[in-house]
Amino acid sequence: MKVLALDDQPEVLKQIEKAVAAANGPDGRPYEVTGLADHCEAAKRLDTEHFDIVIVDMVMGPDETEGLAILEKLTHKSPITIVLTAYPSIPNCVASLRAGAWDYLEKMPADGSDPYENLLSSLRRACEFRLAHPEAGRSDPESAFLREHLGDLMNEYGGQLVAILDGKVVDHDDSYGALVDRLKQQYPVARPTVVSIPDPKVEAIG
Repeated sequence: MKVLALDDQPEVLKQIEKAVAAANGPDGRPYEVTGLADHCEAAKRLDTEHFDIVIVDMVMGPDETEGLAILEKLTHKSPITIVLTAYPSIPNCVASLRAGAWDYLEKMPADGSDPYENLLSSLRRACEFRLAHPEAGRSDPESAFLREHLGDLMNEYGGQLVAILDGKVVDHDDSYGALVDRLKQQYPVARPTVVSIPDPKVEAIG
């Protein structure tokens, strides 16, 4: 399970990476953690690479709003997002939850608890919920993506089944069973939408 950790404090970022990499995901395998300190680089990676979980520092960047910008970028996409902040506030908490964050955690909890244990506990709960409610892992842009790109999809995948996640085709196959088996391995807590693409040759004959 792939995790992106984003924090502009190098030492904190190392601690997050270390704590998460030492734990196992719901599939029983260790998390694969990528740590980034630059929100611009993170935004680029999120455009081209799928992550199951994104851990975001809320207050970062020159405007101190880049963490929220990353959350809002993912509002209608499938990754589980968790905020870990050193500057907790009610307005920031409300903003992050409105942007779709699963949890809002403090780097220095007032109750003296271990912030990284809190993070791992939140990760486990989020994954358990997502697995129990797979519809929560579906992203909104799929229907719009189909409407906008149906012609191209028919030309490239006509007569096949395609899997769409976050507005992108992530896999395709003639066999539903084979496709679903691969998707379960590739996306343990997200559920791509599987769609049968009409064959333009058949449609033309009809």
